[in-house]
Amino acid sequence: MQKGGNKEAFSLAIEFFKGNVALSLGAIGILIVVALMQLIPFVGILFGFAYPILSLAVQVYVGREALEVEDDRAMGAVAARSTLSDLFLKHIDIAAGAFLGFFVIMLLLGLLFLLLFSGSVDMHALATDNTEAFMASVNVGAMMGGLTILLILIIWLGYLMPGVMGRVILSENFGEALRRSFLFFSPSFWKSTFNKEYFVLVLVWSIVVFVVGLVSSWLFVSIFLSPVALILLYGVALYNAAVYVFAAQALSK
Repeated sequence: MQKGGNKEAFSLAIEFFKGNVALSLGAIGILIVVALMQLIPFVGILFGFAYPILSLAVQVYVGREALEVEDDRAMGAVAARSTLSDLFLKHIDIAAGAFLGFFVIMLLLGLLFLLLFSGSVDMHALATDNTEAFMASVNVGAMMGGLTILLILIIWLGYLMPGVMGRVILSENFGEALRRSFLFFSPSFWKSTFNKEYFVLVLVWSIVVFVVGLVSSWLFVSIFLSPVALILLYGVALYNAAVYVFAAQALSK
């Protein structure tokens, strides 16, 4: 088994799930409840913040353990002795720091999108709710240029994400996790990602995530297959956690 590769990440994820099926199903159940609580008026926004933090906390826990175990069988032993409290609370400070950093980055990306969008349309025509006037005001060239820039930026951030997440997972506290989430904007960090091991790891990972996303979307169409989709998404989250720390490991070589 290649140390620090996608194959090992798969094996570690499977062994963690198999090592304590009740733990994984319990974690999935809690995440579902928190997700549903987002539908409650007013207080739902609190659960909207809680859900990504708890999801990140699980990945931080699994990722840190994945880097410490000697082999995939040892990962099963880790799962066997773990509790829901370990999964969700042991590293919740790191997860909260990461969430805050990523939340700010998402706001910045949203602002960038608005700036690109506003440069390609007449905002006054948009405000008048006149569809014909709005369509006539659209600068197709500027809009396509803006969308191209945005697409390139998203692809670039996607390439950097495993390394950033890996560094975040290996943080020691809230503040360090918050600071490391902004490695997306560090030229020295960009330079460290230009190596073959990291590139191959991320390339395979991106294909896996894309395929799982498509399959999950198809499964969610049926209410009877939705539980399978939820388990699949949880499993890929475990896989992601291992890939993230392996990515951070590849950057340090």
